Amino acid sequence: MSEFSFTACTARDRAEIADFQDSLWRGGRDANLAYMDWKYATNPHLDDRYVTLAREGGELVGMVGVFGACWEVAGERFMLPCLTDTVVAPRYQGSPLFRMLTDEVVARLRADGVPWLLDFGDQGAGPAMLMNGWRPIGPWAQAVVKREKPLVAEWPWHELPAVRGARSGLTIRPPAAVDAEAMAGLVARLPGGEGPRPARDAAYFRWRAANPLARYFHLVAGDGSVEGYLIGHRSGVDTDDGETPTTIVDCEATSDEVFADLVEAALAWLPGAEVLMWVRDLPAVRVAALRALGAELDEPTGLFTRDMYLPSLMIRATGAEIPPALSDIDRPDGWNLSGVSGRAWR
Repeated sequence: MSEFSFTACTARDRAEIADFQDSLWRGGRDANLAYMDWKYATNPHLDDRYVTLAREGGELVGMVGVFGACWEVAGERFMLPCLTDTVVAPRYQGSPLFRMLTDEVVARLRADGVPWLLDFGDQGAGPAMLMNGWRPIGPWAQAVVKREKPLVAEWPWHELPAVRGARSGLTIRPPAAVDAEAMAGLVARLPGGEGPRPARDAAYFRWRAANPLARYFHLVAGDGSVEGYLIGHRSGVDTDDGETPTTIVDCEATSDEVFADLVEAALAWLPGAEVLMWVRDLPAVRVAALRALGAELDEPTGLFTRDMYLPSLMIRATGAEIPPALSDIDRPDGWNLSGVSGRAWR
């Protein structure tokens, strides 16, 4: 086994990381640097202190990123870090290096009293992660709309015309700028449900929309106060006719009618060949609305090789003391994942 050294990320590592991560980020050095700064330096919940590098001699051969996400649980807020940007050199793919990197991150989190680590990433490594102490929260179903041919945007999103929702009668429009305060205000007005849910305040909405390697598509509903919003996401390094799906990463509404109107407008306008939306925590009436609008449900089958492509979450206890409010989050039914998608942070 080769000898690896594990270090934190420093300013001197930035350019090397931007090049090393290009197989994943695909933005080129300048865009990758901007993405790295966005994801870690400007993250409102955590800096880059847990980003971990592996070197063999002086060569960078592995990296795992850790960024912050804020969750609301029983009236309290907790920063729960998320594993991301996991890359190892091709010659070490399938080796113990990924496990060694994550073990190093877990040890550092434990030393700082952080009790849980999350991973919304590709679950191809799921079996190995389960053997190394990770616990599954999922997989779960998603709604899928497939088009005969990709929808290619012909003009800027904010120039699309406002429409009147057929069910709610409200105006549905793409805002000229991200109205983070209005969206956060709506989230605060609506019931939160049980279990951990993402804390969606104005700072979070502004940060997410600033992702330099993503395209976000916002819709709002209302003739005065905002009665609903929808956020679509698409990779910023793929063309509209590329294979990467477009994802509805968040949709909140004061009524089922407003929800259906927002989704109908999104499906008419969002670019791409395929549009996805998580349905894990949607009420049955809203899942039915998605079906009525042409979506099919892609549901878990119990076969790992089939279900590994479905959305999922893995969590790992670090060994640090667990606050009472977080003691049950290893139960799959203990989460409220409406308002978040793994792609929402990419």
